[in-house]
Amino acid sequence: MNKLDLIDLPAKLSAFEKFPGPLEESFRHGWTNNADVLSYLYTGTPALKTDFTRTGKRTHQGAFNDGVNAVTRYYINNFTDGYYHDCLDVATLKLLPTSVLKPRGFVTPFKLCMLGVMILVLLVKS
Repeated sequence: MNKLDLIDLPAKLSAFEKFPGPLEESFRHGWTNNADVLSYLYTGTPALKTDFTRTGKRTHQGAFNDGVNAVTRYYINNFTDGYYHDCLDVATLKLLPTSVLKPRGFVTPFKLCMLGVMILVLLVKS
């Protein structure tokens, strides 16, 4: 639009230039929230490195959160994600709707693991 003279922008405007003040903060916050939502849809955990996206700085707490999210993703992908893969297989006709699927119980390995983590946290805090 600048080349067509529809708007008047400075010649040295960069794609990486920050927005003015509160607009930059609002943009980073919205971008990070969007990343978290998409990550939850695809992986079941928040997005990684959101501390850097939100603040522009990498923190120890952010690195720790990324480690926890990475371990959670590993567990989900290897032990509890079968249902979602079955849905994708049905959608791509690799698995037919008439095929027999293994029933899932109420108590899953993930729920047991989370219960164990909660018990450990309560014991450590005591």
